[in-house]
Amino acid sequence: MGVFAQYEWQARDAFDEIKIRYDKVNEDNCAIQHLGDLYLPEDTLSHLPDIKEININPVFPNRTALLHLHNMALSRAFFWSYILQSRFIRPAINDTYDPGMMYYFLSTVADVSANPYINASAIYFAPNSSYSSSYRGFFNKTFPRFAPRTYRLDDFNDPIHLQKISTLNTFTVQDLGAIPANAYSKDYTTDYYKINEWYKKWLPDDVENRHDTKTTYDIEIRYANNTNETFTFHGPPGADEDPGPVKFTRPYFDCGRSNKWLVAAVVPIADIYPRHTQFRHIEYPK
Repeated sequence: MGVFAQYEWQARDAFDEIKIRYDKVNEDNCAIQHLGDLYLPEDTLSHLPDIKEININPVFPNRTALLHLHNMALSRAFFWSYILQSRFIRPAINDTYDPGMMYYFLSTVADVSANPYINASAIYFAPNSSYSSSYRGFFNKTFPRFAPRTYRLDDFNDPIHLQKISTLNTFTVQDLGAIPANAYSKDYTTDYYKINEWYKKWLPDDVENRHDTKTTYDIEIRYANNTNETFTFHGPPGADEDPGPVKFTRPYFDCGRSNKWLVAAVVPIADIYPRHTQFRHIEYPK
């Protein structure tokens, strides 16, 4: 006599396929895994937030963290686009109007520390696209690479935590652009950097000497002396554009960094290149 119960052998389904791929990669073997094994299929995560559907279609309760990630990435892109370009409404008497290098790092730390549902934040610059406020007299000098990044570190095993519970307040902060000259596998702009889909979503941006490639936005400013000003700046694509301002990556294993499976929301930041030429027709939003 045989009994067929609920827990008899079942045929392998799509969930099993994803679980096998999910468990296959870990911190110890991710460096030698095939590129395809570091990503999960694009349809692994469904019902991603879309700015075109907000207030039209409902957001499921188990997608609210993704919506928060979507909104956070979009708001930071507007913030940085404005900060980097608003210096042009002030006299160019010095270069200290630009954000300092430490400001970039602390900004990414603030993104993660203020949001328990966000485990990493970064600003990736294309090659020779990040200006330094310390280059006095050489204001069009740029860094070859610059990528400040913060990710949350699991500190549950620290000796000072007797309860073995993560505080969620420990972070690792790095400049992923500070690499040796020939370390191609550490260069986030090359194909040798396996998990840089978040970079390729928007970069490199070849504007081909055009001024009309970026959406413009107006902001009304009222100063303490009761004067007013309207400033126009270039920013991320508009909500009505295709594909919109926010792109999600496929789930990927963050090898050599946080060593966890992550999903990234990526939004472009606009700036003006080159600067201070006094010839606006050769300065392009990029």
